[in-house]
Amino acid sequence: MKKNIKQNLVIIGTSTTAIHVYNFVNEYGLYNITGFAVDREYIKERTFLGLPIFAIDEIEEKIDKNKDLLFIAMLWNRLNADRRKVYEQLKIKGFSFANIISPTAKVRGKLEGDNCWIHDYVIIQNDAIIGTNVAMMAFTLIGAHCEIGSHCFFGAKSTVGGGCKIGEQTFVGINATIFDDRIVGRKCIVGACTALKRDLPDFSSCKTDINSMLVKTYDENIVEGKLLFSENKH
Repeated sequence: MKKNIKQNLVIIGTSTTAIHVYNFVNEYGLYNITGFAVDREYIKERTFLGLPIFAIDEIEEKIDKNKDLLFIAMLWNRLNADRRKVYEQLKIKGFSFANIISPTAKVRGKLEGDNCWIHDYVIIQNDAIIGTNVAMMAFTLIGAHCEIGSHCFFGAKSTVGGGCKIGEQTFVGINATIFDDRIVGRKCIVGACTALKRDLPDFSSCKTDINSMLVKTYDENIVEGKLLFSENKH
């Protein structure tokens, strides 16, 4: 039987996110991690998690650009701008990037780019298109025929209904829901637990304010009628 040879991977970063990526990749045996890399001024130790730390400006001397991969272990800081900046700086130098995809995820759509992190139990439904450098945390659901722009972040248990278009560098928080066929512009923020039923223009923020939450109490017999999808028809 032919042995499956894993590609080498260098993780960019030494933060808690880098630790998370390291454990995730090793748990599923996705790649052979050979080291970490950060900007030279941030190197305080020679090793991290038992592996060497490289300066980003010397990676070309440490790996084979024709075979080895990088992964940027950064999430949503500054509305994904930090992750985007590092990605674009390295991409223009000709480096290749890994997509890290959990074996428990179901990707029925298309990943068009690289440096995507598709976490545990994510579902990307048929004909959805996912851009470059997108992070989707556990249990994210992307509906059929969605178009997800590059450099986006989706928090755990976020849901995007079918036919939506999400602009680049947008943040969708934990347990947020975007209803079907919505258009969310570039660099938008959809806060945690928000239910978005309208379109958002570029550079917009939509958040649920728990201090103004409307709570009503009904009679027991009335409240059951509040969750009717439609009247029964015979």
